[in-house]
Amino acid sequence: MYDYTEISNCLHTDLPESLNPFPTSDMDLSSIRALSMKSSFLKKNVDIIKPDADQQCLELFVSCNSKCTDFSLKPTKLFHDVFLGELKNILWNIFIDGTGQTVSLHDLCSEIIPGPGASLGARSYNFYTKLFDSPLTYTDDRLPALYRWAIRHNPTWVAAEQLRQSRYGVRKVAGNRLSFVPKTSAISRSICTEPSLNMLFQKGLGTVIEGLLNRHFRIDLAVQPEINKNLARLGSIDSSFGTIDLKSASDSISLNLLNELLPPYVLDWIMLFRSPVVVFPDGSSSKLDMVSSMGNGFTFPLQTLLFASVVRACYRVLGIKLEYLNGRPRNFGVFGDDIIVRKDAYEFVISCLELLGFTVNTEKSFNVGSFRESCGGDYWAGSNVRGVYCKTLRHVTDVYSTINRVVRWSSDSGIPLYRLYSLLNARCRFLPVPQHAGDTEGIKVPLSFLKKTIRDVNGSIYYSALVPLTVDFKVPTGDAEKRRYPGGKKEILFNPDGTIVSFVGGYLRNGRISLRSSDGPKVRRYKVRRRLTPHWDYIDTAGSRNQVHDWEVMHGLLHAFVLSQAPTK
Repeated sequence: MYDYTEISNCLHTDLPESLNPFPTSDMDLSSIRALSMKSSFLKKNVDIIKPDADQQCLELFVSCNSKCTDFSLKPTKLFHDVFLGELKNILWNIFIDGTGQTVSLHDLCSEIIPGPGASLGARSYNFYTKLFDSPLTYTDDRLPALYRWAIRHNPTWVAAEQLRQSRYGVRKVAGNRLSFVPKTSAISRSICTEPSLNMLFQKGLGTVIEGLLNRHFRIDLAVQPEINKNLARLGSIDSSFGTIDLKSASDSISLNLLNELLPPYVLDWIMLFRSPVVVFPDGSSSKLDMVSSMGNGFTFPLQTLLFASVVRACYRVLGIKLEYLNGRPRNFGVFGDDIIVRKDAYEFVISCLELLGFTVNTEKSFNVGSFRESCGGDYWAGSNVRGVYCKTLRHVTDVYSTINRVVRWSSDSGIPLYRLYSLLNARCRFLPVPQHAGDTEGIKVPLSFLKKTIRDVNGSIYYSALVPLTVDFKVPTGDAEKRRYPGGKKEILFNPDGTIVSFVGGYLRNGRISLRSSDGPKVRRYKVRRRLTPHWDYIDTAGSRNQVHDWEVMHGLLHAFVLSQAPTK
């Protein structure tokens, strides 16, 4: 384990001191970047998490749920009634088309798919095991019948389900199970593991909502973060946009709120697929009055749709039209609870969000000054000043990743982190890799740093990279064949039709199923592999010539410092 006190001391020694602990308008860009790096580097480190991080998270979760229980719409300010009318009209128009409804049973059932994480009752995380080698869990008696109806036109899937049913059956559960994952060193993040059948239809509803987002707001969740970042950058330059971040947004959407805003049939789908009860780590349980938590398959698309509708309703009240450029949002941006609006609409949007029961995170929301933040982009007067987050240094691949990101940050900022780089560099094997390699594969260095090179007949350069070994298992090919999950004692049972469905869906290749890190052995294995590259120093970005030069110069400075600190013989 690393001595993070020593790492923190090195970082603070390298970075210039500032009289102000927070950015101010009279600070230069270099000082802003230094402050950002100081505050970010160990903020999310999972090796120094406080002992009460989980308890803090649990208390916050319970508090949000209690707030949802007590929530009721109470317009108190001018135009709030007008806003609510516009918001309800927008949502009803989204979900009600000429036939009477937009979300059909056929749409939901055609999009069912298990999520990538854990499900209650599942013996492992992969597609084959979840659907064909585990009991299926659910909260409502209608879900097993709905599942059978959804797969009725696929005889192979039906046969696979019949065999699975004979082996494991189905199991009714009260609700989801709360657990914690690292968020920052001070507080964890809550996530709920859903029953497997609930998750299938939650994902189906989430996919349908994503389609509605694209149709009505031209928001594509796959590309929206970059749009948000660009809007935040523009806002930091000319103050044209403000960025809004909400506290515990997904846990603050109350059933009482959606009961006021959504068509009844949509609320019926949500109520059928969501978990009505949460089971806490100590085994106790509580009724859920928040619509859903993180871990639910439709949480993120639903909150994005809700907040996009809020922005549209506020703009209508203020007489502002939604604008688009190249088919994507131009004067607004919504991705989950990352919201960007025009400067002149900022205060009204915040007041409307508070009316709906949400709390604005004032530390991460900006409408004045030169700083804007959204979707992982931190901008000061148009420049990205985001620091490096060192989440862990437990494995050498984590050290490589941190070194590469530190060097990139130094190249962009012009601030060489001599002592931090030297400390990290001394604790790993020097494995030079090209710029386009993965951050975890080795230390990215300029070609000029290589003492010698081995080339093939075309002039391409050989190098060595540290890559993870694929963890997978072979599905049994007969009832008499017994196999076990890698690193575990659970036996895999053969389901011939389930194997076919998994193969057709792309979840099984060459008779083997690849596993996620959480699905396979606890200790991930890596191996040095030989690679070949025709363009060692190539950087695929605009202005790459200057970037390559800055990167080479920074490596030279850092390398010279390391050599100067090396003990003489």
